Amino acid sequence: RYFPRQATMACSTMTRRCASRIVMNTIATAPTNPASRVVGLPASSLVTAAAATSSMRATSSLLAQRTRRSFASDTHDDFKPKSNVESSDDVARIIAQDVESNGVIIYMKGSPAAPQCGFSNMACRILDHHGVTYASRNVLASEELRNGIKTFSSWPTIPQIFVKGEFLGGSDILMQMHQSGELATMFEGLPKSAP
Repeated sequence: RYFPRQATMACSTMTRRCASRIVMNTIATAPTNPASRVVGLPASSLVTAAAATSSMRATSSLLAQRTRRSFASDTHDDFKPKSNVESSDDVARIIAQDVESNGVIIYMKGSPAAPQCGFSNMACRILDHHGVTYASRNVLASEELRNGIKTFSSWPTIPQIFVKGEFLGGSDILMQMHQSGELATMFEGLPKSAP
């Protein structure tokens, strides 16, 4: 038993499944009409299948209209899109203030307790080893901050460490200074963190 080719081509997969269920149920319950063009298919089932197909198309069209979303122009401010992007001047001012007000500050990916990159982790562990108190900023929290710190120091990578208001470098330079002993002398006179 089969559908006429034209009806099959016009139906979507889902519509064909639903229509075939209706036709199969009709075949099981209705007597066969020998005058039908489709062998063994009752004439009433073709009408039922066509009705099911058009009904499914109407339903899918209605669902498509219901799922299109539109937003009212008079929505409350709490529901309107917001942007946390700061201007580059604001970011440069914030970075300059951070560098001046902290003896040691690290601009890193993540936080000292949960670094999100191996280089940031290594830099924090070196600072922890020396017991120096340091501040940190997570550059992953803001695209403006991440780009702003690179512009501020003219250094392309993260992490970036500033000591006593001066740019020291990244984790590789921090490691070299740690191994040579220069870092210990640089940290003299800075507040130490509690053990």
